[in-house]
Amino acid sequence: METSLLIVCGAAFVGGVILNIMPCVLPVLTMKVFHMVGQRGASVTEHRRHGVAYTLGVMLAFSVFAVMVIAMRVSGQAMGWGMQFQNPTFIAGVTALMVALGLNALGVFELSVSLAGGPSGDGLGASFGNGVVAALMATPCSAPFLGTAAAFALGSSAVWWQTLLVFEIIALGLAAPFLAISFLPRLAGALPRPGEWMNTFKKLMGFTLLGAAVWLFGVLQKQVALDSSHTFLVFLLALSIGLWAIGHFGGPAKSAKSRMGVRIAVVLTLSMLVSQTLDLRPRQRNATASVARPFAAEAAAVDCSPAVVDERINWVDFNSSRVALAAAQGRPVFMDYTADWCLNCKTNEKLVLETDAVRSALVRAAVLPMKADWTNEDEEIGRWLDKLGRSGIPAYVIYNPDGDFDLLPEVVTKALVVERLDRAGQRFPPSARLGTPEACKG
Repeated sequence: METSLLIVCGAAFVGGVILNIMPCVLPVLTMKVFHMVGQRGASVTEHRRHGVAYTLGVMLAFSVFAVMVIAMRVSGQAMGWGMQFQNPTFIAGVTALMVALGLNALGVFELSVSLAGGPSGDGLGASFGNGVVAALMATPCSAPFLGTAAAFALGSSAVWWQTLLVFEIIALGLAAPFLAISFLPRLAGALPRPGEWMNTFKKLMGFTLLGAAVWLFGVLQKQVALDSSHTFLVFLLALSIGLWAIGHFGGPAKSAKSRMGVRIAVVLTLSMLVSQTLDLRPRQRNATASVARPFAAEAAAVDCSPAVVDERINWVDFNSSRVALAAAQGRPVFMDYTADWCLNCKTNEKLVLETDAVRSALVRAAVLPMKADWTNEDEEIGRWLDKLGRSGIPAYVIYNPDGDFDLLPEVVTKALVVERLDRAGQRFPPSARLGTPEACKG
């Protein structure tokens, strides 16, 4: 194996391991921890079987992602890490899954293949399913080292088996902590003992999963028409009622005939609702928005937009013409590549970017803050990310007037962002620019 591919594979494994602590995955992984606590009294062999089942679930999901990437590359389509979250149908499906898993954790219904599982061997399906769900929730996240591996796997120079290999190694990294606990009894011994607390914990995690569904529904609202999102809410209500009916009228205490009848009725009802009423039409930009978004660079000699307004960062929409105008003016641009489905992005915006220290640095360096929103498919934003060597978000970069750029690491801190902004301000002092505050006043 070539040395460069070995380095990429190493980065893929480390990046996969780090994905376990990313905000996107935590709601699901907490339920996996709950499952492992429930298995604490099982034999070593049983622990290992569950670890392997979880790993196979993760690897299967990443195999599907890899096949999708390979197929898209053959057809000439643009690709990026987490791009499936730009698809409203995918978002809707994951939202419904989070609702179902949350209701299951809250005890609304019981499913044999659930995240809670059980202390016996019949919980292997739970471990496998948990691996699939963890992989689904991990894909909108980026992590240190993962960007390099993902860029290689998604790049046009990678052959199909290299793409599949890198994706599977990322999967192994994501599954590695739980696989290690399953195969090393000493690590498993560090888990808390089962007890009554587990019922409370399980219900709390159910609300966490419902919270993930609320977040995903907010993303869906940005992608589909208003009436489509309202219709989907009706479907979620119907899904919740259907799952309650399965638990109430078709639970384990009922006869096999009753259970089967209730489940068939629920499936048929939901299928009819989906086919007849659910229409996830893409959101159409209104005429005002479509006219307002482009920036008429030729109409202005300088861009006088302030970096901060009313103690908030004055983000302007991504526009290549506006970047070019800022460069001609001598003004650096701080670009935030983000999306509503990227929980890491939103966490960074809240805890790192929208802070007094960063706002002060933006004002001090007179940098233009610009936001490239990748919530919906945008080929131009994808091309700009490709030029950075990044295939996923979040990504933060300072475009300097001399044509070069300063790409920040995948994990940022307030101190790091402030340092890079100050560096840009020192290289391109506000006083030496065409658009000085005095010029803008005039």
